[in-house]
Formats: sequence, C-alpha cells, structure tokens
Amino acid sequence: MARGENPGILGLAALLRAHGEALEADLADRGYDLRDLWRRGGRLTWRLLGVIYRHLPPESATMTALRNATPAAELERAAEDVDPAEGRWSQDQMLAAASLDTLRQILHALYATRGANVGLPPPPTPRPGVAGTKKRKRLTLEQRRLIDPRMRQTKPQEG
Repeated sequence: MARGENPGILGLAALLRAHGEALEADLADRGYDLRDLWRRGGRLTWRLLGVIYRHLPPESATMTALRNATPAAELERAAEDVDPAEGRWSQDQMLAAASLDTLRQILHALYATRGANVGLPPPPTPRPGVAGTKKRKRLTLEQRRLIDPRMRQTKPQEG
C-alpha cells in the first residue's frame, strides 16, 4: 500500500493483517489502544487510524515493517521515479547510509593501497526514493578515436 494514498477501511484491514503488531506498537506510542477500534465508544476510529497511518514518520515500526517487506525490484522501480523527499527513510537513516557508503569506499581504497585485488569500488547503499547510479557504457576503441584527437591517425601528406 502506497503511503500517500487514502487506504480506506479495506486497505487498513489488510495493513492490520500484514503488519498489525507494528501498527499496534506505533498506536501505543501515541496513546491509542488498537482494541478501541472494535469497542463501542472507543477513541480509535477507522478514519483516525488512517490519519495516523498516513502521518507516521519513516522510522516508525509500521513504516520499517512496510519497507522491509518491499521486494528489491519494487524498491529499484521506486528509486527511478520518486522524489527523495517522499522516500520512506528518515534523515537519520539517509545519513547513516551515506556514512556506510563512505566507510565502504575508504576500506576499498585502503585495501587497494595495500595491494589487494579489490575490483570496482562498492556501489552505494540502495535508498528508496533516490535514483541509483546507472552503469555507464564504455566506449569502443573506434568511438574513442573519433572523440580524442590524440588517438586519430594522421596520414602523411603527399606532395
């Protein structure tokens, strides 16, 4: 279920079936009891449950459960056409991923300077809502010759 959409009662019921424990923990943090949803005169209504769900922070138990249940292919697709500001990661999580990327690059460089055969630098940690780096195609030798004047063969002029 996409976060921005209005899920309705059936969508919220599906969310409860899939991630009820996480949602119950988030409700308890906010002073609501999930059982009030079925109690007569309870403070929690389906509408309020939907409002709370739509405004949960990215680091909440429910958002974490949804993120962890999202297949990798869907995360990649989401990374291509979603604004990073709408991603499900908090600023802290983005900073932690950036720190991890930096650490992995430092280790890669350190191992390379020590003579280890490390190969290509590590790819960045995938982040929802942030487009990944695409692999660049390598130019053929002929294409490089066309671009780089130093590689062009000059014919001796006859005269």
